[in-house]
Amino acid sequence: MSDNVFIVFLKSSLFIRLVISILIIVDGYMIINPVIGSYTDYIDWRANGFTEWLKSLGFMKLLDIPRFLLGISLILLSLFMLNGARIAWIFSLFLLAIISFVDLKLAQDNIHQGYFSLGLLVALSVFWKRYHHHSLTSAGFVAMTCIISLLLYSIFGTLYIGNEFLPVVKDGTTAFYFALVCMTTVGFGDIVPVSTDARVFTVSVIILGITIFTTSVVYVVGLLAKGTKEIVRKRFSYMRNHYVVIGSTPIAVSAYQGLKDRELPVAVICQESHRTHYPEKDNIVTGDPTSTELLAAANVKQAKYVLIMTDSDALSTFALLGVKQLAGSEAKTVVLVNQESNMEKIRLLNPDMSFSLSSLGGEVLMRVLCGETISNDNISDILLNKVAKSA
Repeated sequence: MSDNVFIVFLKSSLFIRLVISILIIVDGYMIINPVIGSYTDYIDWRANGFTEWLKSLGFMKLLDIPRFLLGISLILLSLFMLNGARIAWIFSLFLLAIISFVDLKLAQDNIHQGYFSLGLLVALSVFWKRYHHHSLTSAGFVAMTCIISLLLYSIFGTLYIGNEFLPVVKDGTTAFYFALVCMTTVGFGDIVPVSTDARVFTVSVIILGITIFTTSVVYVVGLLAKGTKEIVRKRFSYMRNHYVVIGSTPIAVSAYQGLKDRELPVAVICQESHRTHYPEKDNIVTGDPTSTELLAAANVKQAKYVLIMTDSDALSTFALLGVKQLAGSEAKTVVLVNQESNMEKIRLLNPDMSFSLSSLGGEVLMRVLCGETISNDNISDILLNKVAKSA
């Protein structure tokens, strides 16, 4: 029995993510270890100033600074990848691609490191389906880690080659300002690179800014939108004896507004393209109204009434079937019939109330023309009588 459990664990997504995360940690350690072991050989920055310390490192040692940041970033990302975070997988793939390219094509002193990173890059590409978890917390942390790493790279590089800009960049505040301007691709033009090295460096910051900064913002905003929908769905789960309005027709919107005016609990299910028909901040969930998953999320089983008022009788029929499947007779159903010819077909599904605006309007008009009194009880009788006739 224990052998079977162990075999299942070896084949599980968790084991694969664990192995890849450990290998990425090893890769990150291999990147940062040479930098940590050699930094004491150079002048003390506290005695000579930070800018002079950077310049004393030389060009290749300057390249060790972003390598060090890449290594630290990989180690941090590996922790989130263990949980299957998709954004951590995306950025790890991106960083491994950079490391592989630099080590195999540019600085070939670390060619073995490059092949190791390339192997991890291939492994991540093969097992991409194992990283399907979306979390706002992990997305925010990963995005901030990558942005801070890019910001540090931009500041250090600007300080190191500060004499190759016009005007000359001598302090951290100006370097920070220039880094932000490049990362966000604003480009005010008040600080201009005048040498080839400075231009290449500036282009690298712009490219990394477009990829990392933009991807982070878009991903986090997308998760915020998704998180808002999840909050609304969780709110539905606590609702009892509420009203569910399905659809976005004028009468559906009017019914929703009437229920809100009477301070009754109401939830709405409508298609994404019709979301603007309802207020921004309310119990609104978008999607396919015929989906049993969406109906369950609206907690129709605990609803007092479900008002199905779509602009399509076919859509209303499938929505009614879904409500009946989930709630049975526990929730009362009201169906708007758009075409009078479909009335008898919809009545076969035994809704508690069904009506069409044309027939209801005709009945009311006849009562007015005949001098009969119209009241709320009369309107209710009209609706219930129509259902009774079909019994």
